[in-house]
Amino acid sequence: MAPMGIRLSPLGVAVCCLLGLGVIYHLYAGVISSRINSFRQQRKVDLRDLLALSIEAAVAGGLEVKRIREDSVLEERSKGKTKEGASEKLTLGDLSSHRKMYYLFKNTYPFLQVNSEEHDEVEKHNALWSRNIPSDVQQKVRASEVAADKITVWIDPLDATQEYTENLRKYVTTMVCVAVDGKPVIGVIHKPFTKYTEVSILWKTQYVEWKKT
Repeated sequence: MAPMGIRLSPLGVAVCCLLGLGVIYHLYAGVISSRINSFRQQRKVDLRDLLALSIEAAVAGGLEVKRIREDSVLEERSKGKTKEGASEKLTLGDLSSHRKMYYLFKNTYPFLQVNSEEHDEVEKHNALWSRNIPSDVQQKVRASEVAADKITVWIDPLDATQEYTENLRKYVTTMVCVAVDGKPVIGVIHKPFTKYTEVSILWKTQYVEWKKT
C-alpha cells in the first residue's frame, strides 16, 4: 500500500515500467550485438583455400558457359543499355554460370561477401566445393589466414556476352577477383573453350602468377 496521502498514478507506473523494459532491452541488445560482431571477427579464411575455390568456380562456371553455347539454347535477351547506348545482353549461359560460381562460394563460406555481375531469382543451388587443393597451388602458394570480414569476392560469370551470342568463342571468359580491405589479392581468368586459365595472388610478401591449360 502507498504511504498515506500519496496516490500512485496507474499511467505513471506503466510509463516507468516501459522505460525500465526499454533500458533492459537496449543493454541486452548491445551485449548480443557485441558478441555477434566479436564472433564474426574471429572467423578466418585461408587465402590458399580461397584461391583453390576461385579456380574451381571459374572452371565450373566455364563448363556451364560452354555447355549452353554448344547446345545452342542461349535464351538471349536484353537486360538494359550500356553507357554507350548499346543493348546489354543476357543469356542462359550468364545465369547458369552465375548460379554455379556464386553458390560454390556461398555454400562454402556463407559469411563472405560475394558480388556477381549477374543476379538471379534462384535463391539456392547445390553447388559444392570439392575441397581439392591442386598440386600447383600447394607448391606455389603458402597458407595464410585472413579475417573473413576483410574479404570481398567479385565474380563475372561470363565476360564478353555479345561475342558469346555471336559464337566468337575465343573472347569469352569467366573471372574471379578476391579483395582484402578493398585491395585485389587473387585473380583468376578462365577461357572455357580453350581450357586456358591464368592465376595470380599478391599478398604481403607473396606474388605468384602462372598459367594453366
